[in-house]
Amino acid sequence: MKKNLFHVALSALFFIGVTFAITTCSRSVNYNPEKKHHGKNSFKTTIDVGSFDWYFMMFKEGSYPAIEQKDIDSVLAKVDLSHINSPSEMPRATWIGHATVLVQHQGVNFLTDPHLTDYPSPFDWGSKRFTQPALTFEEMPKIDFMVISHNHYDHLDHRTVDFFGNSVIWFVPLGLKTWFLERGIAAEKVIELDWWDSHQFAENIKITFAPNVHWSKRTPWDTNKSLWGSWAVQIDDFNSLFAGDTGYDKKLFKKIGEKLGPFQLAMIPIGAYVPRYFMSSQHLDPAQAVLVHQDLRAQKSVPIHWATFQLSHEPFLEPPELLAETMKKFGLPKENFRGLKIGETIEISFNQ
Repeated sequence: MKKNLFHVALSALFFIGVTFAITTCSRSVNYNPEKKHHGKNSFKTTIDVGSFDWYFMMFKEGSYPAIEQKDIDSVLAKVDLSHINSPSEMPRATWIGHATVLVQHQGVNFLTDPHLTDYPSPFDWGSKRFTQPALTFEEMPKIDFMVISHNHYDHLDHRTVDFFGNSVIWFVPLGLKTWFLERGIAAEKVIELDWWDSHQFAENIKITFAPNVHWSKRTPWDTNKSLWGSWAVQIDDFNSLFAGDTGYDKKLFKKIGEKLGPFQLAMIPIGAYVPRYFMSSQHLDPAQAVLVHQDLRAQKSVPIHWATFQLSHEPFLEPPELLAETMKKFGLPKENFRGLKIGETIEISFNQ
């Protein structure tokens, strides 16, 4: 319980201290009353979880499960840098850690929710990541663009944004562009999209922002002022979907699969799901992740959003174990959606 109280105290300090941080969100959104997910002064979400709900949950659940070093070591793989820096004749994906995946195809490189530093918070203290990113900023190949799912600190890291700066194009949800401009990113380097909007990055590259089930908040005063969602990226005949951070909605994911799929690659979260009474509205559990894999009509899926930060109360190695059990239960080939190690690269062959 002492550890639990410590985390709650840190969180309280966070909400006080963040008032003085410069990480604000857009104040220039024109909400469209003709769109169902637009409210009068913010975006609409089905999730109703406040700070006090989180404090209550933490007091009720107690300390996080202990994590042993051998378990941490078991999820790490050494990156093959020569492979990363070679021409990508086949589409490939490398799990960098948490929700960060390096996707490469036909000389195009992009990252999902890049987070390459130690803390999922505005300050360099608090709960530190257990596993380091598979690639440092210096080791990264040239990145063409980034896709950002939402503004939570474990998905939008201001330090990593500063690393890349104006060297890339940033695709962000509606409401987040101002945040990037305030960090010195040039306006032409930030593409801000609403749900179902598309941008033609190049003649053979189309990027579409799609819905998911989540919410946004970065400071005490900006709840749902910016949007959240998933990203479909099509490079020639290779179609991928980054699901971001999401709860489950069968109708929604089937719609994405029908409208934008099928996908050769999907990146789907499987972690931060316990306790379910608190997390189920906003985070998939591994069994639901398999349903999303099916709903999206994905050929191959990569599990993300686990083994990096301690965000919830499931045992450290449970997510991939439950994922494997569910794939077996559904009679699905385990290689189509299996746990990866941080730093592991997979190649995607096209089904004939």
